[in-house]
Amino acid sequence: MLVLVTFLLLIILLSRVTEEMTKIPSTLSVIVYSFAVSLFFPELFEINSQEFDEILYLMLPVILLPDILNISIKELKNHAKEIFYLAVVAVVLSIAIATLVTPYLLPEYSLTAGMLVALFAMLMATDAITVASIMSKFKLPEQLKIYAESESLFNDVTALIIFYFIALPLITGGEVTLLSVNYILLKVLILSTVIGVAVAYAGFLFIKVLKNPFDQFVVIYLVVIISFLLAEHFHIAGILSIVASALTFKSLVQKETKNETQRRSKIGGVQSAKDQESILELIKNVPAITKREFREYKKEAMFIGIFANAIVFVIIANIIELRFLLTYSKEILIVFLITTLIRFMSVSALVVAMKLPFRWAKTLTLSGTKGALAIIMAHSIPESFIYKDMFEAIVIGNVLISTFFYTFVLMFHIKFNKDEYALDMQVDKQSSDAGILEYTKSVVDILEKDSFTQAYNRAFIEDIITNELARASRYKLDLSLLILKLSKTDEENNVDALEIVGDIITEHIRTNDYFGKLGEDEYVIVTSNTSLGGAVILAEKISQQFDTQEVVHSSMEYFFGATQADETDSMEAVLEKLREALSRTIGSDRHTIEIEV
Repeated sequence: MLVLVTFLLLIILLSRVTEEMTKIPSTLSVIVYSFAVSLFFPELFEINSQEFDEILYLMLPVILLPDILNISIKELKNHAKEIFYLAVVAVVLSIAIATLVTPYLLPEYSLTAGMLVALFAMLMATDAITVASIMSKFKLPEQLKIYAESESLFNDVTALIIFYFIALPLITGGEVTLLSVNYILLKVLILSTVIGVAVAYAGFLFIKVLKNPFDQFVVIYLVVIISFLLAEHFHIAGILSIVASALTFKSLVQKETKNETQRRSKIGGVQSAKDQESILELIKNVPAITKREFREYKKEAMFIGIFANAIVFVIIANIIELRFLLTYSKEILIVFLITTLIRFMSVSALVVAMKLPFRWAKTLTLSGTKGALAIIMAHSIPESFIYKDMFEAIVIGNVLISTFFYTFVLMFHIKFNKDEYALDMQVDKQSSDAGILEYTKSVVDILEKDSFTQAYNRAFIEDIITNELARASRYKLDLSLLILKLSKTDEENNVDALEIVGDIITEHIRTNDYFGKLGEDEYVIVTSNTSLGGAVILAEKISQQFDTQEVVHSSMEYFFGATQADETDSMEAVLEKLREALSRTIGSDRHTIEIEV
């Protein structure tokens, strides 16, 4: 076992190093390295189909949790129609079209409608694990990533329902009617969601009672694992329960943290006859979790998810049988072409209808990688099924081809259209800023700006930094920050100088940048989607403008520091780096702009 764990860690490390050196997603190199290890050490990764299914079921909640926690509930609501089309309508229509077309392309097989529905139900749904892993490596517009990642989470549910409750009964000779399908659909959707929501509420109450960070972290995992186990026990959609529980839990935490500063403990006081209500009210007002704690939990869940994800791809690599893949190579390629063309048509329809850049259709098509869930469904086909070996070979072959071929083509496509996607990201950011501006106006009565500089106060700017860090980490965007310290030398002109400072900064920053006040004489400028070099240039321009203003130049000294956020930086870490840079600036010439990375 120790040797196995050692090899797993080595494979993960090598794949991460390969990703840093070549920009090839670690998902691909994990499969390659694992397959190489299995060739030279076949006894190390001995695993059968049943063990594969059990390991994947164990890993699913662990892998999906960080991806779901990082999905914006607001964005899901904003794009609900498009996601419903991709995750439900497109899957159903694609399976129907493929079922009609395939008999003409594979006439040598006596494939019934039920058989074809089963085959394409396994292949039309994109794999959430693989898609999230691959899409996180590319700089793309937020809206495009939301489409791809949200679709991959929800279309698994559609495919599972079609496969287990329609296709398998048709294969085994069961009766399937429109009434029974509607009944099953309602039962699965409602029960899976109810289980997920109920478990999330129970877990949230436990979080309120347990104050130890480790205990709270364990509860978060128990929420998704228990919801998954309960759903699977009742033979409904376990993945939907995972999604429902994680989204509900996240929603409860966000609601709680919004009122973080307004909480009041109601311990003690006069007892009344309504003891039960008092206890419930007491529990309700106990703070469950802070924003900082929740950020740290999401980061830790991401690290655990990386390890679990690697395990899944290691075992995928070790169930590959080249003999079967070569035997059914023609069938694998034909089915791959069918699924690719149909997917391209279905996503193109959405892109055209939404008047989006047509290059998005290519990216969405290439994000349609299949994964381990398709292999589990293939293993669920009865042993007596005449085409079981062929179906398993087609599924595994398409998983491998889609993972490698789609990813490499996607890399070239994004590189070739780098400038266009950069422009898309700017447009995407500007459109989202409209919503941010509305939000800012709605809270202006609560969050007053500094009366002299018009900088946002500390509470608001810290929330902005936190949100921008999460967005930059998730979508692989540049995020740089500047810190400005003003040291007064002339109290008489201080007010006028501060007003001019505020005007200069406001004129030089973009609408998607933020200017806030950290302390008595400390300010921060958040420059989203900007490199460190770009932030330094901005600081130089502002400093030059300060020099031209006699009131500013004569009444205060000004010092700048700069930093660029890393993927795992917290707000505290970013502010610490800014102050480190600032301390070096103060120790040198005041016009020197020091950086800390």
